[in-house]
Amino acid sequence: MLLSQKGDTQEIDAAASSNMYLGKLNGVPPPGSPKTSKPSPRLPGVKVGVDAQRYVEKIKPMPIEGGTFQIRSRLIAVSAKGSGALTETESELFDPETGDVYYRFVGGGFSIGAHGFKDGGTTSPAFAVTVPDREPDVVVEEHVDPRQAHVYRLSGDYNPLHIDPEFPGVAGGGFRAPILHGLCTMGHTIRQVFKEYCGNDASKFKACAVRFSSPVIPGETLVTKMWKDGDRVAFIAEVKETGKVCISNAYLDIVGPSPKL
Repeated sequence: MLLSQKGDTQEIDAAASSNMYLGKLNGVPPPGSPKTSKPSPRLPGVKVGVDAQRYVEKIKPMPIEGGTFQIRSRLIAVSAKGSGALTETESELFDPETGDVYYRFVGGGFSIGAHGFKDGGTTSPAFAVTVPDREPDVVVEEHVDPRQAHVYRLSGDYNPLHIDPEFPGVAGGGFRAPILHGLCTMGHTIRQVFKEYCGNDASKFKACAVRFSSPVIPGETLVTKMWKDGDRVAFIAEVKETGKVCISNAYLDIVGPSPKL
C-alpha cells in the first residue's frame, strides 16, 4: 500500500512528501512519482485529509525470485459522509509483462470539511462487516511507542499531520496532537490478529479490511478484540486511555486451518 507513495525513489521528496501535503509543488509532480502523474484536484472546503479505510486482497503469491511490478489505480466513488467526503480508489499490483495481478487494494480517504460536490461512483462493499454479539474470543493490548510516527513516516508518508503540532491540519482536523498514521494503526492491529490466528505464517493470508473510526495518538494503548467465525476473524480496536473505537468494520480472512483452537 505504500509502494505508490515512494514512487521509484528512496529520497524523502517522494510522492507523499511534506511539500506535496503543504501544497508547495507548484503543479510539478515530485521526484520519483509516475511520469504521467498530475496534481489531484482538491474538493472545496477541505481542511485536512485523513485515511478512512483500507482493504487488501492477495490474488496470488508474489514470486520469490522477484520481478518488475506496477500499480494501476482508478477512482471508484466519491460520497458525502458526515463532515466531509469519502473518496475511494481501487488499485492492483501487477506484472506488466505477463498481466498477472498479485494484490488488489481498495483505499478510502476522508476529506474533512469538503462540500459543494455530487456523489458519484459505487462505494466498495468490503467494509460491510460487524462483530458478533458476544464476548470476544481473544483480547490483546499493545502500547504504541510515542516515537512510532517518527519511525513510520520513513516508509514513505511524510504528512506533517503525523509529526508537526503546528501543522494547520492538526487543529483544522480537530485533533489535540499529531495523530498516528492510519496504516500504522492498521499494521499494529492486523499483526496482533495474524499472530493469534495464523501463527505469523504469511501463506495463510487471504484478505483484510479496516475502517479508521477515530485517531490514535502515539503513546496510547491499543486494545484489539477478536471474534473467529470460520475462515474470518472479525475485530475491533479501542484506545485504552479514552475507550474510543479506533478500528471498526475490520476482519482478516485466512486460508486453511488456524493454529489457534
